[in-house]
Amino acid sequence: MHILRRNLLQRFSSSFFNQVVKLRAFSSRIGDDVGQPTPGTHPQLMKNGEITPGISSDEYIWRRKKLLQLLPENALAIVASAPVKMMTDVVPYTFRQDADYIYITGCQQPGGVAVLGHHCGLCMFMPEARPDDVIWQGEVAGVDAALGTFKADEAYPISALDKILSRMIRSSDQLFHNVNTADFAYMNLEAFRQAANNGKVKDFSVYTHEARWIKSEAELNLMRNSASIACQVCD
Repeated sequence: MHILRRNLLQRFSSSFFNQVVKLRAFSSRIGDDVGQPTPGTHPQLMKNGEITPGISSDEYIWRRKKLLQLLPENALAIVASAPVKMMTDVVPYTFRQDADYIYITGCQQPGGVAVLGHHCGLCMFMPEARPDDVIWQGEVAGVDAALGTFKADEAYPISALDKILSRMIRSSDQLFHNVNTADFAYMNLEAFRQAANNGKVKDFSVYTHEARWIKSEAELNLMRNSASIACQVCD
Protein backbone atom coordinates (compact mmCIF):
# COMPACT_ATOMS: atom_id res chain seq x y z
CA MET A 1 0.00 0.00 0.00
CA HIS A 2 2.83 2.34 0.87
CA ILE A 3 4.56 1.64 -2.46
CA LEU A 4 1.32 2.21 -4.39
CA ARG A 5 0.75 5.54 -2.68
CA ARG A 6 4.32 6.64 -3.40
CA ASN A 7 3.98 5.75 -7.08
CA LEU A 8 0.70 7.66 -7.35
CA LEU A 9 2.25 10.72 -5.72
CA GLN A 10 5.22 10.58 -8.08
CA ARG A 11 2.95 10.34 -11.12
CA PHE A 12 0.73 13.15 -9.89
CA SER A 13 3.69 15.39 -9.07
CA SER A 14 5.27 14.79 -12.46
CA SER A 15 2.01 15.41 -14.30
CA PHE A 16 1.26 18.53 -12.27
CA PHE A 17 4.77 19.89 -12.83
CA ASN A 18 4.51 19.39 -16.59
CA GLN A 19 1.17 21.20 -16.69
CA VAL A 20 2.57 24.10 -14.69
CA VAL A 21 5.52 24.39 -17.07
CA LYS A 22 3.20 24.41 -20.09
CA LEU A 23 0.96 27.04 -18.52
CA ARG A 24 3.94 29.09 -17.47
CA ALA A 25 5.10 29.29 -21.09
CA PHE A 26 1.96 31.26 -21.89
CA SER A 27 1.77 33.27 -18.68
CA SER A 28 1.31 37.01 -19.00
CA ARG A 29 3.83 37.53 -16.20
CA ILE A 30 6.87 36.53 -18.26
CA GLY A 31 8.89 39.56 -19.34
CA ASP A 32 8.24 43.21 -18.65
CA ASP A 33 4.61 44.21 -18.19
CA VAL A 34 3.87 47.43 -20.09
CA GLY A 35 0.10 47.25 -19.84
CA GLN A 36 -0.50 45.48 -23.16
CA PRO A 37 0.63 42.25 -24.86
CA THR A 38 4.28 42.02 -25.89
CA PRO A 39 6.35 39.17 -27.35
CA GLY A 40 7.70 38.55 -23.85
CA THR A 41 4.32 38.32 -22.13
CA HIS A 42 2.29 36.75 -24.97
CA PRO A 43 4.63 34.70 -27.18
CA GLN A 44 1.63 32.72 -28.44
CA LEU A 45 0.25 35.91 -30.02
CA MET A 46 3.30 37.91 -31.06
CA LYS A 47 6.72 37.43 -32.58
CA ASN A 48 9.90 39.12 -31.43
CA GLY A 49 10.10 42.67 -32.71
CA GLU A 50 6.33 43.18 -32.92
CA ILE A 51 4.60 45.99 -31.05
CA THR A 52 1.11 44.77 -31.89
CA PRO A 53 0.23 41.33 -33.31
CA GLY A 54 1.52 41.13 -36.87
CA ILE A 55 3.01 44.65 -36.95
CA SER A 56 6.70 45.14 -36.14
CA SER A 57 8.42 48.14 -34.63
CA ASP A 58 10.14 48.73 -37.98
CA GLU A 59 6.75 49.09 -39.63
CA TYR A 60 5.62 51.66 -37.08
CA ILE A 61 8.81 53.61 -37.69
CA TRP A 62 8.16 53.38 -41.45
CA ARG A 63 4.61 54.68 -40.96
CA ARG A 64 5.91 57.70 -39.08
CA LYS A 65 8.48 58.44 -41.76
CA LYS A 66 5.78 58.22 -44.41
CA LEU A 67 3.60 60.70 -42.52
CA LEU A 68 6.51 63.07 -42.01
CA GLN A 69 7.07 63.08 -45.77
CA LEU A 70 3.47 64.20 -46.21
CA LEU A 71 3.65 66.94 -43.58
CA PRO A 72 4.90 70.41 -44.56
CA GLU A 73 8.36 71.43 -43.41
CA ASN A 74 8.58 72.52 -39.77
CA ALA A 75 5.05 71.28 -39.10
CA LEU A 76 3.92 69.52 -35.95
CA ALA A 77 1.19 66.88 -35.62
CA ILE A 78 -0.49 66.17 -32.28
CA VAL A 79 -2.49 62.99 -31.75
CA ALA A 80 -4.16 62.12 -28.46
CA SER A 81 -5.12 58.67 -27.29
CA ALA A 82 -8.80 57.86 -26.99
CA PRO A 83 -10.51 58.70 -23.69
CA VAL A 84 -11.94 56.08 -21.38
CA LYS A 85 -15.73 56.05 -21.67
CA MET A 86 -17.72 55.02 -18.63
CA MET A 87 -20.76 52.75 -18.61
CA THR A 88 -21.53 53.70 -14.99
CA ASP A 89 -19.69 55.72 -12.37
CA VAL A 90 -17.22 52.91 -11.77
CA VAL A 91 -17.57 50.57 -14.77
CA PRO A 92 -15.86 51.56 -18.05
CA TYR A 93 -16.76 50.39 -21.51
CA THR A 94 -14.22 48.19 -23.28
CA PHE A 95 -11.46 50.56 -24.32
CA ARG A 96 -10.93 51.17 -28.03
CA GLN A 97 -7.85 53.14 -29.02
CA ASP A 98 -7.95 56.10 -31.39
CA ALA A 99 -7.11 54.87 -34.90
CA ASP A 100 -4.51 57.56 -35.62
CA TYR A 101 -2.81 57.19 -32.25
CA ILE A 102 -2.36 53.44 -32.53
CA TYR A 103 -1.38 53.75 -36.20
CA ILE A 104 1.72 55.80 -35.38
CA THR A 105 2.59 54.47 -31.90
CA GLY A 106 1.17 50.96 -31.40
CA CYS A 107 0.16 51.96 -27.88
CA GLN A 108 -3.22 50.51 -26.93
CA GLN A 109 -3.66 52.44 -23.69
CA PRO A 110 -5.39 55.70 -22.73
CA GLY A 111 -3.91 58.82 -21.23
CA GLY A 112 -1.15 59.61 -23.72
CA VAL A 113 -0.41 62.27 -26.31
CA ALA A 114 1.85 61.67 -29.31
CA VAL A 115 3.64 64.41 -31.23
CA LEU A 116 5.13 63.90 -34.68
CA GLY A 117 7.56 66.41 -36.14
CA HIS A 118 10.56 66.73 -38.45
CA HIS A 119 12.83 67.82 -35.60
CA CYS A 120 11.57 65.65 -32.74
CA GLY A 121 10.53 62.50 -34.62
CA LEU A 122 8.01 60.75 -32.39
CA CYS A 123 7.64 62.38 -28.99
CA MET A 124 5.29 60.66 -26.55
CA PHE A 125 3.81 62.13 -23.39
CA MET A 126 2.88 59.19 -21.19
CA PRO A 127 0.48 58.85 -18.25
CA GLU A 128 1.87 58.55 -14.74
CA ALA A 129 0.22 55.64 -12.96
CA ARG A 130 -0.60 55.83 -9.28
CA PRO A 131 -0.21 52.71 -7.12
CA ASP A 132 -3.99 52.45 -6.74
CA ASP A 133 -4.42 52.55 -10.52
CA VAL A 134 -1.97 49.68 -10.98
CA ILE A 135 -3.76 47.58 -8.35
CA TRP A 136 -7.17 48.01 -9.96
CA GLN A 137 -6.33 48.39 -13.65
CA GLY A 138 -2.93 46.77 -14.10
CA GLU A 139 0.37 48.17 -15.30
CA VAL A 140 0.44 51.32 -17.41
CA ALA A 141 2.99 52.09 -20.11
CA GLY A 142 5.14 55.01 -19.04
CA VAL A 143 8.19 56.86 -20.32
CA ASP A 144 10.41 53.76 -20.31
CA ALA A 145 7.86 51.81 -22.37
CA ALA A 146 7.56 54.70 -24.82
CA LEU A 147 11.29 54.58 -25.50
CA GLY A 148 11.85 50.84 -25.25
CA THR A 149 8.63 49.24 -26.49
CA PHE A 150 7.12 51.85 -28.80
CA LYS A 151 10.50 53.15 -30.06
CA ALA A 152 9.73 56.83 -29.50
CA ASP A 153 12.55 59.28 -30.16
CA GLU A 154 11.62 61.33 -27.11
CA ALA A 155 9.34 60.62 -24.15
CA TYR A 156 8.14 62.62 -21.17
CA PRO A 157 5.57 62.21 -18.40
CA ILE A 158 2.22 63.79 -19.18
CA SER A 159 2.84 66.33 -16.41
CA ALA A 160 5.53 67.89 -18.63
CA LEU A 161 3.08 68.45 -21.50
CA ASP A 162 2.40 72.09 -20.66
CA LYS A 163 6.04 73.17 -20.67
CA ILE A 164 7.53 71.00 -23.43
CA LEU A 165 4.67 70.83 -25.92
CA SER A 166 4.03 74.56 -25.61
CA ARG A 167 7.64 75.21 -26.60
CA MET A 168 7.35 72.82 -29.54
CA ILE A 169 4.15 74.48 -30.74
CA ARG A 170 5.66 77.96 -30.64
CA SER A 171 8.66 76.84 -32.69
CA SER A 172 6.53 75.24 -35.44
CA ASP A 173 5.15 76.96 -38.53
CA GLN A 174 2.04 74.80 -38.87
CA LEU A 175 0.09 72.65 -36.45
CA PHE A 176 -2.01 69.58 -37.18
CA HIS A 177 -4.30 67.51 -34.99
CA ASN A 178 -7.24 65.17 -35.40
CA VAL A 179 -10.24 67.45 -35.13
CA ASN A 180 -12.67 64.62 -34.34
CA THR A 181 -10.62 63.22 -31.46
CA ALA A 182 -9.08 66.41 -30.07
CA ASP A 183 -8.16 66.39 -26.38
CA PHE A 184 -8.34 69.27 -23.92
CA ALA A 185 -5.01 68.12 -22.50
CA TYR A 186 -3.31 70.07 -25.29
CA MET A 187 -6.15 72.21 -26.64
CA ASN A 188 -6.20 74.23 -23.42
CA LEU A 189 -2.55 75.17 -23.81
CA GLU A 190 -2.11 78.88 -24.43
CA ALA A 191 0.31 78.15 -27.28
CA PHE A 192 -2.27 75.94 -29.01
CA ARG A 193 -5.04 78.50 -28.63
CA GLN A 194 -2.81 81.21 -30.09
CA ALA A 195 -1.94 78.98 -33.04
CA ALA A 196 -5.63 78.26 -33.62
CA ASN A 197 -6.50 81.97 -33.48
CA ASN A 198 -3.76 82.66 -36.04
CA GLY A 199 -5.12 80.03 -38.43
CA LYS A 200 -2.12 77.72 -38.03
CA VAL A 201 -4.10 74.63 -36.90
CA LYS A 202 -5.34 72.13 -39.49
CA ASP A 203 -6.81 68.62 -39.56
CA PHE A 204 -4.24 65.81 -39.42
CA SER A 205 -6.65 63.05 -40.47
CA VAL A 206 -6.24 64.10 -44.11
CA TYR A 207 -2.67 62.80 -43.98
CA THR A 208 -3.35 59.68 -41.91
CA HIS A 209 -6.12 58.65 -44.30
CA GLU A 210 -3.82 59.11 -47.28
CA ALA A 211 -1.07 57.11 -45.58
CA ARG A 212 -3.46 54.16 -45.22
CA TRP A 213 -4.39 54.01 -48.90
CA ILE A 214 -1.56 51.60 -49.74
CA LYS A 215 -1.34 48.63 -47.38
CA SER A 216 1.89 46.95 -46.38
CA GLU A 217 2.36 43.21 -46.67
CA ALA A 218 1.93 42.85 -42.91
CA GLU A 219 -1.34 44.77 -43.02
CA LEU A 220 -2.57 42.66 -45.93
CA ASN A 221 -1.77 39.49 -43.98
CA LEU A 222 -3.80 40.74 -41.02
CA MET A 223 -6.71 41.54 -43.33
CA ARG A 224 -6.52 38.08 -44.91
CA ASN A 225 -6.42 36.39 -41.51
CA SER A 226 -9.36 38.46 -40.31
CA ALA A 227 -11.38 37.55 -43.41
CA SER A 228 -10.47 33.89 -42.97
CA ILE A 229 -11.68 33.87 -39.36
CA ALA A 230 -14.91 35.62 -40.35
CA CYS A 231 -15.54 33.06 -43.10
CA GLN A 232 -15.04 30.19 -40.65
CA VAL A 233 -17.60 31.71 -38.30
CA CYS A 234 -20.13 32.06 -41.11
CA ASP A 235 -19.67 28.50 -42.40
